[in-house]
Amino acid sequence: MKKSMLLIPFFVLAAALAVCGCSGMMGIPQGSVLTDDYKGSFNGKFAWGTFEVKVYETPGGSRPVFGQLWQEAEEAFVNFRGEMKGSRLEAQFQIVNGSLSGEMSVDGKSMTGTYRFTDYPFDQGTWSAQKR
Repeated sequence: MKKSMLLIPFFVLAAALAVCGCSGMMGIPQGSVLTDDYKGSFNGKFAWGTFEVKVYETPGGSRPVFGQLWQEAEEAFVNFRGEMKGSRLEAQFQIVNGSLSGEMSVDGKSMTGTYRFTDYPFDQGTWSAQKR
C-alpha cells in the first residue's frame, strides 16, 4: 500500500506534463489552412528520434508552424511553435528553453535545420524531414 501511495505523485506529474505538451500544440489561428506536413528525424549529442512539423497559412498571410521532437528511447516529446518567414523556419520550444531553425528546400519537398536546448541537458543537434 505504501509503495502505491508513493507512485501517485509520479502519475500526477506525468499527466500534467502530457496535458501541457498537448495544450502546447493548441493555438492554431482560426481560419488557418494546413499547407505542409513534414516528418523525419533528429540527431543530437544526447538524444535522437522522430521530428515532425506542420506549416499552416492564416487568413492574414502569416505561416505559423507547430511540431515536436519525439525521443522513442525515453518515450518523451518536446513541442515547438514558430513561424515560416519565406523558406526559413524559426521556432521556440515550449515547456523547456531552446530554439529550432531550418530551411525549406526550393521545391518544398524537404526541410533541414538545427535545434538547441538552453536547459539541461543542453542538447543540440540537427534534423531533417520530408514532405508527407
